[in-house]
Amino acid sequence: MYEMTVNLFVVSDNAVSLAGLEAIVDQDEECALVGRATDDSDDLRRLSDLAGTALHPDVVVLSEPSSSRTVSARVRHIASAFPDEASRPHTIVVAQNDDDEMIVSALRAGVNGYLSRLGSADELLRSLKVVARGGAAFCPSVAARMSRYFSAMQGLHDGAGFPGLTSRELEILELLAGGMGNRQIARRLFLAEKTVRNYVSRIFAKLEVHDRATAVVMARDAGFGEPAGELVRNGA
Repeated sequence: MYEMTVNLFVVSDNAVSLAGLEAIVDQDEECALVGRATDDSDDLRRLSDLAGTALHPDVVVLSEPSSSRTVSARVRHIASAFPDEASRPHTIVVAQNDDDEMIVSALRAGVNGYLSRLGSADELLRSLKVVARGGAAFCPSVAARMSRYFSAMQGLHDGAGFPGLTSRELEILELLAGGMGNRQIARRLFLAEKTVRNYVSRIFAKLEVHDRATAVVMARDAGFGEPAGELVRNGA
């Protein structure tokens, strides 16, 4: 049973998409839409105003961004609005556009998920909850394509898994690939959450990645966690 209400903030300049997301969120008592904005600076300022309040967003949904540049700009805005990384909302892109440039740009910007061509409202709601817990969520088509991309990138390096990681780091990478957030990993391994964050930072440095989503795709492609190409469905 999910024990917290997920506060969602939706950024979209597509009125139809925004209305559709609102209708889906309204179906679930565990999700609450706390704000919405277009790409207008005044609208986005509403997001900043929620920082530290009871309506502090857990997840910012970037709905139908018009370009890869738009994704990067909006992620930068979120980072500036929430300078404390520990309290910064997680981000997920929900878009029909799933071309490689858009996906790669989104991951490089540091989003926690990318969903396209959703099969159902339940799929979206499950993914939002996974991202709220600090996991990563991709629809199957995006995960498969990113797996191939990072497999090719790995081939440019050693191609032999992750020999630079310690046994503890490999253990944590396995749990990351399974969709767990830092708090869940800490509970599973009986570690302090701060200790887990430190391990995750070292893993990112050794893998030469800048965000959880990229690390998850690389790990799954190497056989960690759930098979590549499957949507992260829970963090348990």
